[in-house]
Amino acid sequence: MDALEDACPVPRDQRPASQYEELRDGALTSWPGLGVGPYVRRVLALFAFFYVVIAYPIACGSYDPNTQFVEACVSACVGASGATAAMTLSAYNGWSYVRDRLLSATVEYEETGWYDGQVYVKDPEMLARDRLLGTYEVRPVVETLRRTLVGCGAAALTSLAALRLIDAPNGEMNGDYGSNMGYYTETSAAKFEEEEEEEEEEEARMMTESMESPSVFTAESEET
Repeated sequence: MDALEDACPVPRDQRPASQYEELRDGALTSWPGLGVGPYVRRVLALFAFFYVVIAYPIACGSYDPNTQFVEACVSACVGASGATAAMTLSAYNGWSYVRDRLLSATVEYEETGWYDGQVYVKDPEMLARDRLLGTYEVRPVVETLRRTLVGCGAAALTSLAALRLIDAPNGEMNGDYGSNMGYYTETSAAKFEEEEEEEEEEEARMMTESMESPSVFTAESEET
């Protein structure tokens, strides 16, 4: 096998078996190969990290946690699910690429750069080894990542549906927060009502003062 590896013209870092070992030993890409229990725990820990550190603080910018705690938590679930799905998708693409190269009878490689691409036809021994790796080692990992993506998508869609029900507009079709006029309700805009009330009070005060003060025309008529 060592003589076979030495005779292969494909650079070692571009060989499918070497790329498989790189993914297998990666910090994040190695998770699916650890078993169901350790993998699930790590994915949940990753979700919790995104939820606490990124998603929940951003959700608090849209929902006041003091008055809209449930809305903030559900909105953070949407963001954390999306971030976890993005990390999973990156690993899925890498493992799928290596799986295809392992199962293929040929290997595309570059000798020195993108401009001199070559195609190497695997010899029977290398093809048998690579297909064993692709079938029994890589394919289950790809399937695990695919199920994780489906789970993250289902969690995000469920959270969106729950947020839509919780924060759905309940007004009539009267032009303000109607059922088909948008997704913001008076509850969602509660944090801005205080500023709006202050502006209205200021406008009312200025209008009252202008009405109480004598006009210029009245003063000129009295002088005449």
